[in-house]
Amino acid sequence: MASKKASFMVMIVVVMAISMESSVAIDLCGMTETELNECKPAVTKESPTSPSQLCCDALKHADLNCLCGYKHSPWLGSFGIDPELAVGLPTICGLANAPTC
Repeated sequence: MASKKASFMVMIVVVMAISMESSVAIDLCGMTETELNECKPAVTKESPTSPSQLCCDALKHADLNCLCGYKHSPWLGSFGIDPELAVGLPTICGLANAPTC
């Protein structure tokens, strides 16, 4: 009986893990993972590029005040993101509502 119960619990955990993995999607401050990745080359510490038009278009509907909240986040550096470059991105894209973080 105990082995059936253990097998059932393992099966539940595996099913939950599979369903969670397939349903995980990043949405940060109104930007999808794809949009965030579009902007990443413009905010990387090593040789940043000019932001693409797709990046600037994504910033138009992003919650910029929410993004400002990550300016001092320690995890940005671990992803190779320069917070100062990230804060300046709305201005570089010419957004009228660019916040001063």
